[in-house]
Amino acid sequence: MNSFYEYIVIGAGIAGIKAAEGIRMVDADGEIVIINGEDRMPYKRTQLSKHLVKGFEKEAFMLHPQEWYEKNNIRIIHTKVKSVSLIHKSLTLFAAGQLQWGKLILATGSSPIPLMVKGNGKNEILYFRNAADADALLDRTSGLQKVIVAGGGVLGVELAAAMNQLGKTVSLVHNDPFLMNRHFDEFQSDHLYHLMSSNGIQLLMHERVKSVSKTGSGKLLVEIGEMIQLLTDQLIAARGVYPAIELARQAGLDTQTGILVNQMLQTSHPDVYAAGDVAQHADKFVSGLWHDAENQGLIAGQNAAGRQIKRSARAYRLKLEVFGQFYFSFNKPAVLPSKDEIIRETNRMYHRFFFCNDKLVGALMLNDRERAKMLEKAVVEAWEKEKVMQSFAG
Repeated sequence: MNSFYEYIVIGAGIAGIKAAEGIRMVDADGEIVIINGEDRMPYKRTQLSKHLVKGFEKEAFMLHPQEWYEKNNIRIIHTKVKSVSLIHKSLTLFAAGQLQWGKLILATGSSPIPLMVKGNGKNEILYFRNAADADALLDRTSGLQKVIVAGGGVLGVELAAAMNQLGKTVSLVHNDPFLMNRHFDEFQSDHLYHLMSSNGIQLLMHERVKSVSKTGSGKLLVEIGEMIQLLTDQLIAARGVYPAIELARQAGLDTQTGILVNQMLQTSHPDVYAAGDVAQHADKFVSGLWHDAENQGLIAGQNAAGRQIKRSARAYRLKLEVFGQFYFSFNKPAVLPSKDEIIRETNRMYHRFFFCNDKLVGALMLNDRERAKMLEKAVVEAWEKEKVMQSFAG
């Protein structure tokens, strides 16, 4: 194996793979290596929780077939990085050996936020983030009767719904009064609450897990808030993530919540770029959304190969589908109600449009799947209010 590569990408999520694609858009020949810390080819992580009920093979959800990497002269190394040296422009692998780089792209993603709990059962908590976590959960599924999910964001909701559909008794604990509180308004959250409750999921809102203790019977005793204690077979944590900045911090790059980058996604070292969940932009914003990571990776790769493309801040949509209901959120204002908005409820559908100077800047929607792509297009293109009302009439 070569010791020098023109481009090294650390991380094989969507940002890392798109970074390699971006490089190839500019440089057809420079050697690329992607350091993949997982035991399978790069895959679409967002599909894991959506396919727990049916199960999936190890090579499911691959972003590209093996032949694509070979065709594009991209080497995948399945190991993790121990350290990065900015002075020597090198990195040390856990699998032994050093590699040197001309340009380095950090797409190290994020890690689950640990539950701050007491008790001797802390090590029994399953943190759900990647394919190995999904495999571990599926391996245990047949022996589970009761499951507690900690987290009321999109991943927590999808996990709770999947466990319910697998015939488990499910409780969901969320520390906010509303499900999906970052992306939904009160109407959508309330609709989702009643949907999950009507399907047999116990919802414990405005509460948090305080302790986890092992019992003599092999179950876990979970203390929730001040008054609730539940016995369960498995506690699954899905209550958010934080950027995985440890490599960058130890290397001496400028970091805060994430790795600080400029508009070109360049870090404090001119030959190092960062993209995706790990990148912190000038407005202190760390995205955490799949499509934003995709876009950032593409820009970082092109810039590492010599272009000077600025990342323009934009919103990205989030969708959720559980128990036959379709939810959509795109650039919800931080404060509701907004100064200029229109709400429409018709039959099973719900739309809430947010305007600025009569142009669409955000939208929420329920059960209008057929027009979801059009709604996304309307926000991205900032359609005039009149056009929005005509297009989404009825």
